[in-house]
Amino acid sequence: MSCQTINRRTRQLGVCVFALLLLPQIAWAFGTPSNTPVTSTATLSYNMGGPQPDIVVSVTITVDERVNLTVVGGATTNVLPGATQQATPFTVTNTSNSPLDFSLTPNGVIPTVDNFDPVACVARVESNAVADGYQAATDVGFFIDELPAETSRVVYVLCDISGATAVGNTAQVGLVAMAQGDFAAANLAYVASPGALGAPLVPTMVAETKGVVDIVFADISGAEAVDVVRDAKHSARNTYLVGNVLNLSKNVIAQVDPIGGSLIMPGTVLTYRIEAVLIGNVSNFVITDPMPVNTTYVAGSMLVNGVAKTDAADADNAEFLPATQTVSVTLGTLAAPATVVITFRATIN
Repeated sequence: MSCQTINRRTRQLGVCVFALLLLPQIAWAFGTPSNTPVTSTATLSYNMGGPQPDIVVSVTITVDERVNLTVVGGATTNVLPGATQQATPFTVTNTSNSPLDFSLTPNGVIPTVDNFDPVACVARVESNAVADGYQAATDVGFFIDELPAETSRVVYVLCDISGATAVGNTAQVGLVAMAQGDFAAANLAYVASPGALGAPLVPTMVAETKGVVDIVFADISGAEAVDVVRDAKHSARNTYLVGNVLNLSKNVIAQVDPIGGSLIMPGTVLTYRIEAVLIGNVSNFVITDPMPVNTTYVAGSMLVNGVAKTDAADADNAEFLPATQTVSVTLGTLAAPATVVITFRATIN
């Protein structure tokens, strides 16, 4: 508040001025939806021979449409030679400040960085809010429809793998997502159109247009050559790794000696871990592991995928065979992808 007293001959004019000025602050936080009015108001209160009516002035601006998105990949998906429609996951996130549609373009032809090119690539959208892996019956969408701001959706790229591809070869596959949507002709406010892919966006902001929602691209460039900065696109890549139907490994993951250390001596308890990774479907799946010479199986120590198993030949599909001193796990038919982990303990005699 500022007060000033002015004497003019015999008249005294007392003027007290109180002003509240709210300066507009435009922030690029994508939490504020586009087409939101932001009104700033200044009020002048004063006395001139008594209280006078306040003088109020205001200015209103409209939040623009900030178009931004991210595509996250980086996954490695194990595949078999000749496999078809192999799903590899990406995550698309709308970091704009309104709901938008997103078109999806897979790319299996990436020169010089891999051994082969997957073919017949298509993109399909996860139908559940929480991804549960590609489901052919339900994950049928080919674009992301009305994805809210600050929300993500999993997208699967499905490609066929050549039967002539050697084990150990890799192929990269990319996904380009592009923001699209429909905006009103009068003020460019976003208009939802559920079930239909919106039109490609055109940036409008050269200088701020009052009362109109300007469309501003704010994305960075991605992995694909067609994806440059501020083009309403983003992209990433995943890798297909061609492997065997089944990979098997075994390790000692713990060793505890009788005096509390980890030395290998009589009485040391070893924990063995066997891991089988399935890329293809298998049947008659049986793993057997005889105890090494000079060791004794620790009764009741067997786990399969973290679940305790009995040593008896019963319905839990795992047993210890005393006659041959062998751990045996029988799981029959398994559908890929699957991982089976078996752990058990043995004591050095």
